[in-house]
Amino acid sequence: MGGTLEKKRRAPISTITVLACIILFIAILTYIVPAGEFERVVNEGGKTVVVPGSYRQIDASPVSFRSLMSVFYNAQIEAASLIAFVFVVGGAFGVINRTGAVAAGLNRLMSRIGGKEKWFIVIVMALFCVGGATYGMAEETIPFVAILVAVAIKMGYDPIVGVSMVIIGVYCGYAGGALNPFNTGIAQSICELPPFSGIGLRVVLTAGALVISAHHIVSYGKKYKQKVASGEIIPDFEDYVPDKALTGEIRDMNSMDRVVLLILAVTIGILIFGVLVFKWYFEEMAALFTTMAIVTGMIYYKGDFNATMKSFIDGAKDMAGTVLVVGMARGVLLMMQSGGIMDTFIYWLSIPLARLSPILTVWGMYLSQGIINFAIPSSSGQATAVMPIFSSLADLNGITRQTAILAYQCGDGFWNMITPAHATTMACIGIAGISFGKWAKFALPLVLKISGWVLAVLTYAVISGYGPF
Repeated sequence: MGGTLEKKRRAPISTITVLACIILFIAILTYIVPAGEFERVVNEGGKTVVVPGSYRQIDASPVSFRSLMSVFYNAQIEAASLIAFVFVVGGAFGVINRTGAVAAGLNRLMSRIGGKEKWFIVIVMALFCVGGATYGMAEETIPFVAILVAVAIKMGYDPIVGVSMVIIGVYCGYAGGALNPFNTGIAQSICELPPFSGIGLRVVLTAGALVISAHHIVSYGKKYKQKVASGEIIPDFEDYVPDKALTGEIRDMNSMDRVVLLILAVTIGILIFGVLVFKWYFEEMAALFTTMAIVTGMIYYKGDFNATMKSFIDGAKDMAGTVLVVGMARGVLLMMQSGGIMDTFIYWLSIPLARLSPILTVWGMYLSQGIINFAIPSSSGQATAVMPIFSSLADLNGITRQTAILAYQCGDGFWNMITPAHATTMACIGIAGISFGKWAKFALPLVLKISGWVLAVLTYAVISGYGPF
């Protein structure tokens, strides 16, 4: 037991350290890899896309020591909108958690779903999957992390299960992209295909990925509980800051708790409606959560605005480490752009694909897109940079453009689960107090499992001549 405790206290490599090492590695590459760029034009849809075959080398612009040392500052500026949103969410839930209503509500919930935890996980994942598949839900998941991690802990799991319900669920739907405007929609417009055509195979892809993911998470949770029961590991969630307000006195719900939980439920309902109907983004969502915090605080503290703001500030302070991670994640893209090597990597990855058989070509597209995802975390940015090249390769190799789009969106969405440059993933695991190394150990085997399913679906797409409809 002593050896186990000693091992547990050994500090893991922090996420910030991992990102700093990646940024340093890219900075070194700017002195080795030739700088280059594609010509870009504005297409009929008003989107800036690359011109296939237009790659050319340009004068090298290696990252200077000054630029490397200022990337942390510049990355925070680039990610300012997401950082501000995370601070607001942290502040708002700081007020909610201080009331103790969530803890009381979770105790009531656990008494009702005891023994049915795995079905709770599957249902929640399916709901987020639908959000990702239909309107491209991604950053909107962040407010749900604190709640579902707390639920997972109360069910006897660790924070990884709580985070997984959110981001793995949403990216199963996002990657399949049945009606996702940010990957499928943009890619199909670039490739001149009917909007959201080929939906049938995308739904099958999504369903298979969801089943694989749910099994992976439920199995992990079961093993975790077994290890806790045997004393092999001792639960320790001290890095999960929001849980500080959820581990106090266990008590029954009172009338104040019901009022607070009603406010929280109404807020989430308005959030979903606003995003779906009015296309809300960070500004509108932040305004909603600020309103929730003020209303809740003024009721709980009986009109004491100062106490409300103090709880809000305390909650926001707890997000400091998370927002630094979010900013550092954006720094990876900044280094690639400032060094002029982003287009070079895309060009190099496309060269071998043109010489392969159709099935190997589309497999290569998927794997190449996964690699590109580490450098360009934006789905729409990847589509405009990659799809003109992929569509040309598809035409040359006898592959339908629809199949090329499928390879692109899978390499984008599923690999978001393990991409350290992806700000949403990093924000979610940061809120849960999970290091990237620990998360990767859990998520990488899942991505490999899903990849096997993806390659099978892509093979079918090539053989069947997967077309527009």
